[in-house]
Amino acid sequence: MSQELRGGGGNTTTSYTTGQVCPKTALYKSTDGKIEFTELITLNSLFPPFPGGTGTKKGTWTRLSLATDGSKTSVNAVKVSAGTL
Repeated sequence: MSQELRGGGGNTTTSYTTGQVCPKTALYKSTDGKIEFTELITLNSLFPPFPGGTGTKKGTWTRLSLATDGSKTSVNAVKVSAGTL
């Protein structure tokens, strides 16, 4: 089931399930509650199964949007040791 946000220009779908056709090339994320995957999915390709485990589980993919932080258009990844947060 897709998540819909209401407002502005009407309904805008931001989440898609495995097998649906991608309406816009963008970064999408999927999670099983333990692991989160981020993947570039291109226009008109099918949303893939959740990549964890055997890669056969249906997943929900949510489009990521860029933060409105001036002209910044990149993300800085941070790696921390387990148990330090």
